[in-house]
Order: sequence, then C-alpha cells, then structure tokens
Amino acid sequence: MEVAVIKTIGELIQDTRRASNITLTQLSELSGIPKGTISRIENDEVKRPQFSTVHPLAKALNIPLETLIDYYVEIERRSDSLLHILHTTIQHKSNNELIQKVATKYLESCNEDSYHLTEKLYQNIGSIEDNTIKLLLYNLIIEHSRSHGMMPYIAKGMYQRYLIERNDFSKLKETYYSGKYILHYADFLPQQERIELYYKLGIHSLNLRLYSESIDHSKKVLEYGESFYKVNALGVLRDAHFALGEYEESELYSLQYKQFDYPYIRENAILMEAFINSKKGNIEQSINQLLLFLKSCSNDSVISATNQLLRLYLQQNNLEGAKNVLESSTINPSILNTSNPLILSRYADYLQIKGEYYLAVGDYEACINYMVEGASYYSKVNARVKEKLCRIIKTAFTHGDIL
Repeated sequence: MEVAVIKTIGELIQDTRRASNITLTQLSELSGIPKGTISRIENDEVKRPQFSTVHPLAKALNIPLETLIDYYVEIERRSDSLLHILHTTIQHKSNNELIQKVATKYLESCNEDSYHLTEKLYQNIGSIEDNTIKLLLYNLIIEHSRSHGMMPYIAKGMYQRYLIERNDFSKLKETYYSGKYILHYADFLPQQERIELYYKLGIHSLNLRLYSESIDHSKKVLEYGESFYKVNALGVLRDAHFALGEYEESELYSLQYKQFDYPYIRENAILMEAFINSKKGNIEQSINQLLLFLKSCSNDSVISATNQLLRLYLQQNNLEGAKNVLESSTINPSILNTSNPLILSRYADYLQIKGEYYLAVGDYEACINYMVEGASYYSKVNARVKEKLCRIIKTAFTHGDIL
C-alpha cells in the first residue's frame, strides 16, 4: 500500500486534524484562528499562509514545531517571514541544525539585497542569550560573507565570535591568535570596534604574558585619540613595560595614566608607585606604601598588593612579616571576579607564593596543598608553565625529593 506524500501546509493541517477527529469548529476554538481561514488553508486557497497563522494551528494539533518549520523552509521565500520563523525556532530552543537551516534559507532570500539581509541578521543576533546559537549564526554570517565578497561582515562576524570565545579562559592562547587574525580585516571594522579590538588584544596578550605584543596592540589604541580605551591602554602599557623590566618606560606611561581622574586610576597609580620603588631598591619605602595601601584599597587591588608584599618579605627572609600579612589577609576566593582572567591569574600567584612561605617555614603539607590549588587556578587561565612549576614542586615533595 502506498503512503500519500503530504506536499502542502494545507494537507498537513487537514490530515492531522482528521486523524485526531477534530472538527474545523473545534480547531478554531483551540487555536483562535477563524474557521473560514482554516478552511481556506486546508483547501490550498492560500498558497503561502503566514507562519504566524499556521503556528497556532500546529500547536493545537500537537504537530512538532520542527515538522512545521521543515515545511516552511521548503516553501517560504519572503525574508521577513523567514526571519520571524528563525526567531520562533530560537525561542523554542530547537536543535542547532534546524536553526542553521532556517538562517541559511533566510540569507538566500531573493527579495532583498545580500547586504541588507546580512545586516538584519547581524543586528538580531545581539539579543540572543545562548552563546552557542550566537556562535553558530556568526559563523554562518562569516561563511556567507566570504562567498559573497562582503568584507565588512567577515570582519564584524569574526570580531563578535572572538568576543564570545575569549571568555573561555582554558583556551586563552587559541582565542588570542584567532583574535589576532582579525587584524587582517581591521580596516573593514567601524572605528569604535577597531579600537576595541586593539585594546582587547592588548589585555589578552598581557594575560598571556606576551608583553611585547601587548605593547604593540595598546599603542595602536593611542593612535585614535581620546577615548575610554585610551585611558586603559595607558595602564596596559605601564604594566607591560614593568613586566619586561623597562621601568623608565613604565613610569612615563604611569604619569600619563595618572592624569585621568578616576578612583580606580588613582588606586592603580599608588600601587604601581610602590612596585617601581621596590625595583629601584627602595624596599622599605615600598613595603610601607603597600602596608598603608592595604588598609583602604578595593578588593580588586588587594591580591596584587598582597602578592608584592609577600614577595618582598620572602626576599628579605622576613618570615614574621609574611606571616602577619597572611594572617590579616582579606582575600576571599568566593568573591573573586571570575570573569577577569587577570584576577584569576593573580590569585593563582597568591596561592603559589603562599606555598613558598610554608616551604620556608617547613610546613611541607601546607606547601603541597597550596601548590596543588595554585596549579588548579593556573589551569583555569591556561598558564601552563606556572601550572607545571606548581605541580613539579608538589610532586617533588610527595616523593620526598626535596625533603
């Protein structure tokens, strides 16, 4: 016996209604769609019924949304209707394959220019909460734009993808290099996004301890004149030069940075002054500055100040001073800003330094525990060299190699 193949939306609605023993009147009451409209749809008098009209009928008849959308992807040509169907598909958390199918069909609509279609889809992605779906659609825009030679949307799609992917701290190095690749298309980005890209790459490379690259990216930000990003780029330049041991350059950028009157800038400037004093050999002055600073600084600065103070005390073999710092420490991992890899990295440093303190006082069990915890936090930000160092120390103690 041959099974009849349903070819139209009308046949789908009619056959399902009859199989369910539901009358036109009952379906009208269940769906809120007029009986006459349903009849015209079932009899194919409406060749391309609006999705917004058929969807309530399908819900009332328990027709899976995926089945209905599959039908519409085959017959619908109007871009506005396909965009509406795409929204519905996303709202109902349909599978990614179906979402991609609808979005692809939308971009292929022949009633609008490819640029306009791509721009509308690009603008709509911003309101989507699910990052997996956002990445799927940005990737689709990139692929579609490559095949149509639309350079601005290749650039914009890659930039938005980078902003999402860079939040996976376990892949900081991989996402950094994918972000750097966008620089080949930077001229196609709007100026504001171009500035943001250079700044974010500057921060990203600073987190990875790629200090020379961080300097190069941050200097690009300065080329665009006054902006919020310029202020923060000066701070990045100061920190990157400091990390490279280029203290004169660091001081120069610190002076420029201090000219901007924001509370967090004043705090950062005081902290950096203490750091530079320690590098100049003014150890006691630096220690006093840090002790005073810790009495009033914000949570974001506590870790950096504590780490530096502990380092200085351990260098002096002042174990009593280090003990006092640890006992009075207000560092609380439960309130760490886990959305900032720099904070996580500094907390990992804190745990490692704490382990070094317990090594110095002969408490090997505590040393091992803090080294293991430090390695765990380093792994969160892909700091493999430091993670490995912590694990080597832990292994050495476990096997008795150091004892």
